[in-house]
Amino acid sequence: MTRGGERGERHPSAAELEHFLLGELSPRQAAPIIAHLLTGCQQCRAGMAPLASVVFAAGPVPPDPAPSSDAEYDFPMFKAFAAARQYAATVARESSPPKRAPALEALAAGGPKRMDLKRYEALFERCRNLRYSDPEGMILAASLAVNLAAQAVARHGDSPDLADLEGRAWAELGNAYRVADDLVSAEAALAHALPRSGQGTGDPLLLARIMDLTASLYIDQRRFEEARRLLDCVYSIYKQAGDEHSAARTFVSKGMASNYALEPEEALRFLAEGIRQIDPAHDPKLALAAVHGLLWCLVDSGLAAEADGLLEGTRSLYDVHGEHFDQLRRLWLEGRIAAQLGKDDRAEKMLHQVREGFREADQAYDVALTSLDLAALWLRQGRTAELKDLVDEVITIFRSRSIQREALGALLMLRKAVETDQATAALLRTVTTEIWRVERFPRRRAGLPD
Repeated sequence: MTRGGERGERHPSAAELEHFLLGELSPRQAAPIIAHLLTGCQQCRAGMAPLASVVFAAGPVPPDPAPSSDAEYDFPMFKAFAAARQYAATVARESSPPKRAPALEALAAGGPKRMDLKRYEALFERCRNLRYSDPEGMILAASLAVNLAAQAVARHGDSPDLADLEGRAWAELGNAYRVADDLVSAEAALAHALPRSGQGTGDPLLLARIMDLTASLYIDQRRFEEARRLLDCVYSIYKQAGDEHSAARTFVSKGMASNYALEPEEALRFLAEGIRQIDPAHDPKLALAAVHGLLWCLVDSGLAAEADGLLEGTRSLYDVHGEHFDQLRRLWLEGRIAAQLGKDDRAEKMLHQVREGFREADQAYDVALTSLDLAALWLRQGRTAELKDLVDEVITIFRSRSIQREALGALLMLRKAVETDQATAALLRTVTTEIWRVERFPRRRAGLPD
């Protein structure tokens, strides 16, 4: 990309813009161009207009090419780039810059398509409020928003503003399905949101929201690298729009993705940067998730003493803003810290409490993981008989939950090692890592707000 502009911005070259408009760039090559175009750069708009008028002269943007086997083109990464090309196509049909105001504000201006936008905002807000307490209610609220938006289109005819509204509603419905652990429906709803928003005003913040929610889905699907690539694009959009808080939030999301990808050092870097930039007063839930993730990664990295010191300074955050599972996670964290620091009695007491708390909540994975933390403590103490019973209990839990055979096989290998007095701390760590790797829904445990 070439330099230009009053502040020395980097602008795509004419050749890069041509390849971009023709859809000839890979997602990795197109990402910086998308982020730049979505800022509304007038210099690039002017330079792109003649070519866009030729490329899109036949009318609407052609259908997306069939995705290749390359993971970079899987849903919805490639569709995100297609949506950005749709934005570029509007350059050829406009004589003035696009409105930068959010689509809902444009709808509120009145005219024949006037509607009660407060109703939609109330539904979206309800979705956010039900995130932790009622996933099914969240689905109902988002479904109502989708239906109302479709009815508005039927009554008033389609328009870019209504396309934005419908795209946003589909995105919130996709997120609601994700929170309810229906990942198939979540992906289908987001597949509606992207092309629908591509028919809208080109609002970059709406595209960022959809991509952000898609990254959340990818994290739940354990597609961590794809999630982080999407979050890079989201960060660029928010940063260019001056939304510093949302930009900072992407660091937290990337940190969580790295944590669940079992890359604690990378996670520490992202989470530390997120904590540095976010405003706890503005979003205490996000601050709590970031702090907890950072502390957990410190323990995973063998830095329990540092985690212990930081935890003391953040207790008020847990006390004021933490819910039931946040308190269980804090106790779990304290138990792991105590175990690393050699405070065995304290660690055992805490891990037992946490295990029973997760058992009462029917959180089978977390029961298993806390049991393995307890097993590591007992292995160090030579309590082989108790350790065998504990491993058998975890195996029983996993057999009743149709767990992936790799995880069950690792547990059976551990039990055999315990029976023959060949179990080691390294083997137990390997088994625990395998359980973490196959867990389906990591964000439930992370408590990361959306």
